[in-house]
Amino acid sequence: MSGTRQISGTWGATLCAVSLAFLLFAAAHATHAHAQVPAPKLSAEDHPPVWIARSPGHPTLILLPTIHALASDDPRVNAALASIADGVQAIVLETHTKPTPEDTQTVRRIGFYPASDNLTNHVSSMTAESLARCARDSGADIHAFFQTKPWLAGFAVQAVRLHQWRWASDGSKNVHFVRTASPLVFPGIDERLEALAHRRQIPLIYLETMEQGMQLFDHMPAADQEAFLQSACEGLRGAKTPGEVSYESFQAAWAKGDAAALEHLANARYAGESDAHYDFSQYLFARGTDIFAATLERDGYFYGKGPILVAVGAGHFFGDRSLLQHLRDAGYTVTPPAAVTPPAPPQLMAPHEVAAR
Repeated sequence: MSGTRQISGTWGATLCAVSLAFLLFAAAHATHAHAQVPAPKLSAEDHPPVWIARSPGHPTLILLPTIHALASDDPRVNAALASIADGVQAIVLETHTKPTPEDTQTVRRIGFYPASDNLTNHVSSMTAESLARCARDSGADIHAFFQTKPWLAGFAVQAVRLHQWRWASDGSKNVHFVRTASPLVFPGIDERLEALAHRRQIPLIYLETMEQGMQLFDHMPAADQEAFLQSACEGLRGAKTPGEVSYESFQAAWAKGDAAALEHLANARYAGESDAHYDFSQYLFARGTDIFAATLERDGYFYGKGPILVAVGAGHFFGDRSLLQHLRDAGYTVTPPAAVTPPAPPQLMAPHEVAAR
């Protein structure tokens, strides 16, 4: 799948989260974030929530919700991931977090309008002047900005808002993204698991291709794309869109193993939140989960003795079309994590916190 409920993302990844918000963005532009934002620490009693799925004749699946960007680089996050992944036969993620030249071409092919069209023809709630102001606020080349589709423009603006990237020029007309020295978020769970798999030489399996991820965004209802872009542009000027939730809140719930809090943060409808803004995240969760489930089915739910760690954005774990429900429908018995008592109340955004939903 991010802004909005981007626990599914960055581009790639699922985005978050997102998708995915953010995960797909990371895959397209090689995000390596570092931050100075304090966040809750893992205690000795804390453990991220995991579900266990079993089916006769198939490896046991360890199901871990991910957050595609973190507010704190607490080293105990990596320790928790290493413990969860200890002894697994393979690690399954939404998509790879490092870009390839082919990925960049895919993003450009799907995410840009032809020269005969531009962004103003597809956005009704923002004037050409307000779109140009958003481009200037983000440091983007206005001509290039107007050639991007709303979802792609929104993710580009969101990356600047989180200080992960900034626009730079090489002295000519070419303007491109470069990493910043002080972004507001750290690499998420997906990127950390990918690095862990490489260190341990554990096979990595991906559930979604860049083509599938970009097409998912491109087929999103136009109103949802527009609501995302508008909220991202408003966020550059410090506005808080109803429905935004902080990365600190997601990370605190994840670290405590509080599945109920994660579900609320991902799926609750907040006062004042527009239909399109809410639908943006829910569309990504449902459609992304359908892609993941189809890949699992195509791959025969894996082979060997297992166990296999399956880690996808937290938003894909809840609701009638969740990954857990897909597995139950396929004959799996799914054991949930132990409930946290008492349930953690929803956390309000502090003034310094950056929106994650």
